[in-house]
Amino acid sequence: MSARWALAALLFALGRVGEDEVLAPTPRTVVPDDATALAGTVVPLSATAPEGLPEGLPEGLPAGPWGATRGWLRPGVKVAVFLGLALVVVVVLTLAAVVVSRGREADRTGRTGSVDGPDGAGVFVVPAGTVVGLGAAEDAEVTAASIGGRTAGVRVSGLAGPERVDRDPRVLLPAPGSGLRTFTLADGPCQEEPCAPWSAAGLEVVVAGDTVPLPAGGPSYVVAVPDGAPVELRLDADGFDQRVSLRDGTATGRNIAVLVRQERHADIDADLVLRPTADAPLGADAVRSVHVGAARLFFFNGPRGLSRPRRAFLAIDVTYTTPDDPTPRGFELSELHLEAADGKPYPVRDLSPDTPDPDPAFVVPASFRSGTLVIAGTRRVTTRTSTGGKGSVLLTLPRTTVAVRID
Repeated sequence: MSARWALAALLFALGRVGEDEVLAPTPRTVVPDDATALAGTVVPLSATAPEGLPEGLPEGLPAGPWGATRGWLRPGVKVAVFLGLALVVVVVLTLAAVVVSRGREADRTGRTGSVDGPDGAGVFVVPAGTVVGLGAAEDAEVTAASIGGRTAGVRVSGLAGPERVDRDPRVLLPAPGSGLRTFTLADGPCQEEPCAPWSAAGLEVVVAGDTVPLPAGGPSYVVAVPDGAPVELRLDADGFDQRVSLRDGTATGRNIAVLVRQERHADIDADLVLRPTADAPLGADAVRSVHVGAARLFFFNGPRGLSRPRRAFLAIDVTYTTPDDPTPRGFELSELHLEAADGKPYPVRDLSPDTPDPDPAFVVPASFRSGTLVIAGTRRVTTRTSTGGKGSVLLTLPRTTVAVRID
């Protein structure tokens, strides 16, 4: 069967051409003229039906080229019907492929779909891993977690897992296989006050290990989370990746513990007299009037922090004066000690080693509450002689203690 005949059959089925274009013309006898050379004997073509074809036709059907057609339909009509059905199948499969492709594209881009909900409200389906701003919080919330940084911090409240979120005129629903988590943000603690607002802290949400920048539209948000997956709020700055769970508020990163403490300062305000001894007679100007001022816990020394986020620096203002010099002076690093309740000393560091005057700070646990400041030590110092010259003595500071408490 030629392609041209198949096309004619399809057009006939559509009513575009006549039957003569589809059916072969009636066979006719070829009578050669004198100029025609034929190979073999000329046999007239007969219009009699070949053997094997049915003799009768169903009533009302037209005769074919042999006075009958095989079956109930003409061969051309059969082909036309077959091609038409094939065309319908191709169209249906193409439309199905387009629909599936568009659905996959919507899932890949994470766009929020919408339909009409009850009473004409817009129902938005939030894809997993998508964060949506909800605007201002309606009520003051109890703080569930805090993150403190060097220049900015954040407080988290309103942790919940509602089945839907109603924000007139929107209704937010989670995509299948996920759930919603809501949270509200506020300015939090930092070391270098005044702290920058939380919106300038570069916060992110981590959903099942994937990082999503916090969008505009806060301070309240909702995020769609795959069932059973972790979801965290993240503040990554100054070398510390700090995180809190948006399910229960627990710390899940390298969180700086001391900066989220309620109390980090204490005013000791203690005065005492210290009388040194030496291996040579000392004058009256050797007596020291000691003042212990404020104590403060912190984490960063300039832009750099301690290597362990659950440690802290404790600096205590300690100075002394002598009868002949009212200018406050600091003690040497070797003369200051801080002891725990069991007598164990905490390490001491000079925070400004490149300056002539020491800048001592003790390294303590972030949970430090109390300890004992000890002033004691022996060192050789330069003295003036009675004739105006210079000498030296081995000076010993007797053990003198002051209680330090921050709570």
